[in-house]
Amino acid sequence: MKIVHLYANWKWTGPAEPAVNLAAELTRRGHEVVLFPGKPGKFLPNLLAAEARSRGVDVREELFLEKHWSPMKNRADAAALGAFLREFRPDVLHSHLLNDHLVGAAAVKRSGLSIPVVRSLYDGDAPTGGRTRALFRRATAFLFSASGRVRRESIARYALPEDRTRTLEGAVDLTRFDPDRELPDMRAEYGIEAGDFVLGIVARMQPRRRFDVFFDALDRLVTDVPGLRVLMVGRGTHMEKVAVERAEKSLLGKRIVFTGYRSGDDYVATLKALSAKAFLWPGSDGSCRAVREAMAMGVPVIAANVGMLGEIVTDNENGILISHDPEALAHAVRRLALGLAERDEMAAAAQRAATERFDLRTQAEAVEAVYRSL
Repeated sequence: MKIVHLYANWKWTGPAEPAVNLAAELTRRGHEVVLFPGKPGKFLPNLLAAEARSRGVDVREELFLEKHWSPMKNRADAAALGAFLREFRPDVLHSHLLNDHLVGAAAVKRSGLSIPVVRSLYDGDAPTGGRTRALFRRATAFLFSASGRVRRESIARYALPEDRTRTLEGAVDLTRFDPDRELPDMRAEYGIEAGDFVLGIVARMQPRRRFDVFFDALDRLVTDVPGLRVLMVGRGTHMEKVAVERAEKSLLGKRIVFTGYRSGDDYVATLKALSAKAFLWPGSDGSCRAVREAMAMGVPVIAANVGMLGEIVTDNENGILISHDPEALAHAVRRLALGLAERDEMAAAAQRAATERFDLRTQAEAVEAVYRSL
C-alpha cells in the first residue's frame, strides 16, 4: 500500500515517537510510506524528521504543518499536499494531530481523489471544538484511540459509527525495551548499591507534573525505607524551581540523583536500574509512553489514576494506582520496597502485560487491516 502520514510538529515530543514508530514499522513491512512533519524555525534542526529518517522512513519537509491552526499556512499546505496526493495517489492518509487532520482533509478535497483519512487520538480526554466536530463527521473514515474511554466518549459526542473506530493501545518497540538484552550498568554509574530500592520518575520537569506531591512523599520515607534511592530522569525549563531546589531541601539529601536527559541504550538501561517508577501526571503525550516502556522493562509503576493511566496499569496486579496525595504515594512505595515477593510478582506481570498488549508489530498489523478495509 501507499500511505501518507502527517504530523503537525517538528519537535521530538508528545506522541511524536508513537507516530514515527508506526510509520517505521509499516515501512519495514514493505509499504510505501511517506511522512510529512512540521517545519521548524530558521536555523533549527527538524528533530522529528531526523529521528524518522534514522528509522528508515521516507520524510518530506515541504509543508509548514504548524502545531496550531494557521489560516495562511494551512491553505498553502493544503494546495501543496493536494498536488502531491494527485501524483503519489496513496491508498490512505493518516493524521495524528488536529491541525494536520485539518490540512489533510482539505488536501484530499483539493486532490479530487477518494482517499480515506484516518485519525489517531493520543490524549486522555476526548477532543472538543467545532473543527473537531466537522472533521469527525465529514472527513474521517476511521478513528483510532489509545484510550477505550476516549473512544467511547468520542462515539457518543460526535455520533460516530462504532465500527469506524477502534481502541489501539500505545505500542513499544519490545526489541529495544527488553530487560534480558545486554545493556550498560547504570546502577554503578549512579552510585546505587546492591539491595537499594530505586524509585524513579521520568518526566519533563514542569510544575503540572506534580513534583510537589513526589517530594512530599519522599520526606515521609526517610526512616521507613533506609535503602531508598531516587533517580530523577529528564530535564525542563522549570527544573531548578520544581525539582533541584526542592531536592536540596529534602530529607533524603544525596540519595536523590539527577541523571539528566537520557537517550538510546542509556535511557533503556536507566529504566532497568529502577525497582519501581512513579508517574503522577501525563505530559504532552497523553498515551503515557514512558509508563508502557517501564512495564516492558519489568518495572512496576505507581501511577495516579488520571487520564488513561487506569487503563494502562492494572491496580494491584502490574502496578499500583493512587490518588494525588503524598501519603498515598509514600504508602505505595513502602509497600513495594518492603514487600519483595509482591514487587517481583508485579514486575513479572508488568512485563507480561507489555508483551501481550504493547507490541509494535501487533499494532502495525491491526492498522494494516483497517487500511485494507478502507
